[in-house]
Amino acid sequence: MSCKIRKYKVSLYPFSKIAVNICYGRHHPQNWMVYGLNGAEIVFNPSATVGELSEPMWPIEARCAAIANSYFTCAINRVGTEKFPSEFTSGDGKPAHKDFGHFYGSSYVAGPDGSRTPGLSRLRDGLLVAEMDLNLCRQVRDKWGFRMTQRLNLYADAFYWAAQPDFAPYVYCEHSANLAKPSSSS
Repeated sequence: MSCKIRKYKVSLYPFSKIAVNICYGRHHPQNWMVYGLNGAEIVFNPSATVGELSEPMWPIEARCAAIANSYFTCAINRVGTEKFPSEFTSGDGKPAHKDFGHFYGSSYVAGPDGSRTPGLSRLRDGLLVAEMDLNLCRQVRDKWGFRMTQRLNLYADAFYWAAQPDFAPYVYCEHSANLAKPSSSS
């Protein structure tokens, strides 16, 4: 049997089971979930992300993943502005430019209990050293029971149908079937 879950590799090291969720993957809760299903204790998420749209999400995405999946997350973003010799457009309707914008840094580590380190600088390179008690992963998993109460069979069925080319969302509206027409006898 082919196992697609292998694409979400978790590597065993003497000190922990580690996975890497690359950059844009942080916007997809399913990525984070599969690393958890594969037994990750620490998931690193290296990014090269600029402001505007994603910066408001940055402080919470990896933290929410840590909580939901009972592991530690390391949200890593670079700082500064990279200049290119030639102008380019980004398909956003703005004029051509020579940089992507400011990479806002703010790297942090989040724990499975919702704890979070302060973020590093938005403007300067930095080094974040954090102590992680990996026993906390098991303690939180046992206490909160998220894995036990997951309904993976239901998700699998929903994901199967959503992946079909002719998929159309099912939206149930109870009142639409019971709309009464005005009575002609009144």
